[in-house]
Amino acid sequence: MWMDLYRELEGVLVGDGRSFVSITGGGGKTTFMIAFGRYLKERGCSVLLTTTTRVASPKSRDYGADHVFSDESVLLHEPERGESVFYAERSLDVKKWTSPRDEVLSVLAGRYDVVLCESDGSRGLPLKIHTERDPVIFPATTAVVAVMGLWGVGERAYEVVFGDGRDVKVDAEYLQWYADNTEGLLKGMGSESVNVVLFNGAEKAGRDACDAVDSIRYPLDVRAYRVSLERNELYV
Repeated sequence: MWMDLYRELEGVLVGDGRSFVSITGGGGKTTFMIAFGRYLKERGCSVLLTTTTRVASPKSRDYGADHVFSDESVLLHEPERGESVFYAERSLDVKKWTSPRDEVLSVLAGRYDVVLCESDGSRGLPLKIHTERDPVIFPATTAVVAVMGLWGVGERAYEVVFGDGRDVKVDAEYLQWYADNTEGLLKGMGSESVNVVLFNGAEKAGRDACDAVDSIRYPLDVRAYRVSLERNELYV
């Protein structure tokens, strides 16, 4: 059985005031940012799509935004309801755009109903062990969403976990360690933020993978969902 994912997340992540959602992990961060941004736009919100690290250039990835800015001229734009804006700075790497200055992001966070911010990188892998440098959680963050690809469960860590070169199986025991590790799944979350974990790829996941993630005991207050980000489905 499944429910409408983005309707559920609107109630969890978007409050009565301004919301700043930092997105971490692997296995669907950008997909989530684009799809949830489109949903919120259709709901009449003004939405800013941005990053505190690096994201794919909008020349190679369609963010579904009404306007794209690559410099601080974004400050001259007054967002309207039901409008989405993508903003990141061009870099020497033509495939990637980078984070705005904190001062600029602070101003923009006060203008948009919702900011969706990709705050991590995993080189396309479904799980990630962090370093002291990441994720980059902006101080105005009201919610943290960690994404993990269910297709990594059952595989060897060195194949599917960015930052873990060990030849160990990603099973229920590994996932509990991953949730408990200070550099693991929940890094960036805290007592002051709304904390959500999205286990992506549930539409194709086997029973063993679903049971493994359902068995995780979290060391802090977390809402965890098995989902399909592409299909807008939440499995219950």
